[in-house]
Amino acid sequence: MRQPDFGRHRADIDGLRALAVLAVIGFHLSPRWLQGGFAGVDTFFVISGFLITQLITRALDRGEFRLAGFYHQRIKRLLPAYLLVAACTLAVASWLLIPDDYVFYTTSLAASWGFVSNVFFSMLSWGYFGQRTEEFPLLHTWSLSVEEQFYFCYPLLLMLVYRHWRRHLDLVLVLLGVATLALSEWQTGKVGSYFLLPYRAHELVLGALTARLLRRRPPLAELAAPAAFAGLALTVGSMLLLQREHPYPGLNSLYPCAGAALLLYGGARVNPVSALLGWRPLAGIGLMSYSLYLWHWPLLSFLRYRRIPLDAGVGAAALAAIFAVSWLSWRYVETPLRRRREPLRASALRYYVAPASFFLAVGLYSYATDGAPRRFSPDARELLASYSYERDLGGACALRAGEYVGVTPAYLRGRCAFGSDGDARPEVLLFGDSHAQHFKPFVDQLARQAGLRAVFHVEGSCEPIDLAEPGQAPTSCQRRNADLLAVAGQYRYVMVSGRWTYKGDEALFARRLRRTAQAVEAAGATLVVFKDNPSTHTDLSRCILFKRRGWVGPERDCDFPWAEVLDAQGSMDRTIDALQAAMPQVRVVDSKRILCDARRCLTSIGNTALYKDDNHLNTQASRLLGQRYLAAAGNPLLPLRLSMNTHKEPAP
Repeated sequence: MRQPDFGRHRADIDGLRALAVLAVIGFHLSPRWLQGGFAGVDTFFVISGFLITQLITRALDRGEFRLAGFYHQRIKRLLPAYLLVAACTLAVASWLLIPDDYVFYTTSLAASWGFVSNVFFSMLSWGYFGQRTEEFPLLHTWSLSVEEQFYFCYPLLLMLVYRHWRRHLDLVLVLLGVATLALSEWQTGKVGSYFLLPYRAHELVLGALTARLLRRRPPLAELAAPAAFAGLALTVGSMLLLQREHPYPGLNSLYPCAGAALLLYGGARVNPVSALLGWRPLAGIGLMSYSLYLWHWPLLSFLRYRRIPLDAGVGAAALAAIFAVSWLSWRYVETPLRRRREPLRASALRYYVAPASFFLAVGLYSYATDGAPRRFSPDARELLASYSYERDLGGACALRAGEYVGVTPAYLRGRCAFGSDGDARPEVLLFGDSHAQHFKPFVDQLARQAGLRAVFHVEGSCEPIDLAEPGQAPTSCQRRNADLLAVAGQYRYVMVSGRWTYKGDEALFARRLRRTAQAVEAAGATLVVFKDNPSTHTDLSRCILFKRRGWVGPERDCDFPWAEVLDAQGSMDRTIDALQAAMPQVRVVDSKRILCDARRCLTSIGNTALYKDDNHLNTQASRLLGQRYLAAAGNPLLPLRLSMNTHKEPAP
């Protein structure tokens, strides 16, 4: 075997890039194919830490490192190709996305040019694998922002250490890696731990430590191949065996990261694994891995947004399109502009300042106009306007699962009040999971008619009847429910709503409902239980929109079959009816009285779409249903003798 040559171009690293990007693309095409393919991003982080450390420390050793030159290289390497992707996705999004989604997209676009899209997605999504995230065209830019933030901080750290503690650089990196790994493991499971640099820094630092180890102690000839084989086994095994349900990143991220580090270390000497990774076709894919990463996700997300199934035929065509456009981007944009000689000021203006200013302006305009609705005809705007939902950006009253830390009536009154105007003491408490939030405009109509002030509290995936059993440590959800039931006596009405999923275990549902009802009754309040709104496993939320835009045939039925809804929810509805029969003071709200007849349940009423996904109502729809419910069934927030309206509207 040849001696290591640290100055040579390593084709095996290009092959490792290819392995990483192919894993990510395979996972995004179909998670069933490569369920741990998302770990390809971790491989990229290790490679980045490795190469950047080599680049900077060599220049520092020669006394030639300049921040301006470093950032000039990063600008030319990263921004021209992304500028093209940003412009193309903006063009497609402006034609395709409805206003609410367009606001989200353009805001994420502006955030990506501020190098903070990872922060944006950590604040506004339910996680990388969360609901509808596969339809966010720029979701993948979170990893680019992590690297860009690393490029801002890491050179400064190296310069500082080189000046004052040069002999202790390796120790500083070890301590930094251990500390950030511990932080990542501590926060694993929270959205921020997936997206944010502090919880990913250990992966980049591991690459840096690999570069330092390779410089100090190159692999012995007899150890290079075993290290590389072990690295390949760890890398491929991670991509095959890791699952999105596993806690991540944390300690589980060490499997793909250690694999990448071993491949980088062992590949310093030519061996069978490095020869395999350096195979020309594989290395060629690695050379254009950045363009592949940039282009694959927007194309797949737009297909999913259009509800085009990624079956074998469409998947193969999409893969071919990804490779074609990526090769064109790499050949005619990424490569020539990276090699182009021009001063830093010109590059910064052309590839960053001007486009960032433009995309920021687009984002501000979109936000100010609620999604630039004038992109559509006047006839389409009313329908499009109904595809909206309330945002609680600060997380004041609507929390992600597991984030509850405590709440008081004063807090609810100050931040989470709605209903009748004024400073009256709230007399209605609404709480539950995300279905409680989508019924909030519905309850607002009831509260306003009754002249009552209301408050609400939502925790994702937290059913309001989930209470800890005696002797068991409560979960975040159970603590939230217990805290709210403890103050139920301060309200006249306590309204609970959830996505009831107890089919097959109705006895548990009945026991939890009764326990909640007894707690509310003991507090002196009246319990109001929402039966769940109709939903099935098929997302028909945009069916009426696609029909109006001519994307599906006019014969397409966009409504839920009543038989499917009855099969899915009938047993829970009967359990709620049984509770009311046993405890007549309990009141029940059933939106299916408005939405369903004996044949179907509607997904639109007139020019108003009712759903924003397969089970959540839109804001306008919820408000409309509240108005219709008052007319058809009366107001459960009034004394019984006053609650029933003599005017009855038939179910649609």
